[in-house]
Amino acid sequence: MLLWMVLLLCVSMTEAQELFQDPVLSRLNSSETSDLLLKCTTKVDPNKPASELFYSFYKDNHIIQNRSHNPLFFISEANEENSGLYQCVVDAKDGTIQKKSDYLDIDLCTSVSQPVLTLQHEATNLAEGDKVKFLCETQLGSLPILYSFYMDGEILGEPLAPSGRAASLLISVKAEWSGKNYSCQAENKVSRDISEPKKFPLVVSGTASMKSTTVVIWLPVSCLVGWPWLLRF
Repeated sequence: MLLWMVLLLCVSMTEAQELFQDPVLSRLNSSETSDLLLKCTTKVDPNKPASELFYSFYKDNHIIQNRSHNPLFFISEANEENSGLYQCVVDAKDGTIQKKSDYLDIDLCTSVSQPVLTLQHEATNLAEGDKVKFLCETQLGSLPILYSFYMDGEILGEPLAPSGRAASLLISVKAEWSGKNYSCQAENKVSRDISEPKKFPLVVSGTASMKSTTVVIWLPVSCLVGWPWLLRF
């Protein structure tokens, strides 16, 4: 008698488990929109009595929508903070049957905005060898962002990946940069964009050391009679 009761219980539990299949979690709207709409789908055995199902949603193993009859989960204007691993759970009214979906990885990274490039230098007239700083900044875009600097289409130095939304490059001026276009590029795993090109200032002839040299001409004392100053060029 006890054996029959155990067998009946096992059969009953097996039938209960087959009331509905394992759920599947999917994203309904396009990844290009800012809204996030998820649907938890399961198939109920048509030969079994109708069962009242409840849906729960989880993000990174934390519940975000507890048992309800709604198989949809919606976030309006979702942002990067809403990225994560999502999962749904379907269970029967009495809670005896519970099935989980596989994880769905939702990545809500945003595109970079067009970077703004500025040139910083101390010298009034740039000469070869003078130090200048290129500063590239973006207002929007998921981190990390990779920055590259260009002079007439040729990359300057190595690409930079700082922790923030700006990168700077300190470099010595070259004579051939005179009047050429310079720009910077910002790139993350979603998109890339380039700053508006700008003209590099004219580079004066000679080097930075020559530019700052004072030339002193020494004359015989007899030539300086009546001259209260020393000639300098």
